[in-house]
Amino acid sequence: MRWFKIAAIGVGILIAFLVVGSVIGAILHAVIDVVIAAAVVGAVVVAVKVARSRNQVSGKKAEREVRDRESNRREYNMPLPRADVEPVHDTPRADVEDDLARLKREMGSLA
Repeated sequence: MRWFKIAAIGVGILIAFLVVGSVIGAILHAVIDVVIAAAVVGAVVVAVKVARSRNQVSGKKAEREVRDRESNRREYNMPLPRADVEPVHDTPRADVEDDLARLKREMGSLA
């Protein structure tokens, strides 16, 4: 009878091990399936976004090329600048000289 109890315990442990192992295997299999499905869906979403952005960029590029051609035509039709006209400066020379003299005075007083 003693051997029968030991054999029954061994069989029970074996059955418990098989059940627990199959449950863990099923859970791991489900998790792996979910991860693979998420990776596939993510790849499809990224591919769609890339395709849409390329369409938008290529469309904008075509419009930009047309605009560049038109602006180049306008530039070629513009008259050339005259050489006998003096260029206009934003700041008169006297103001620059006054500022330079003021800075020299201030720097001289610091030294």
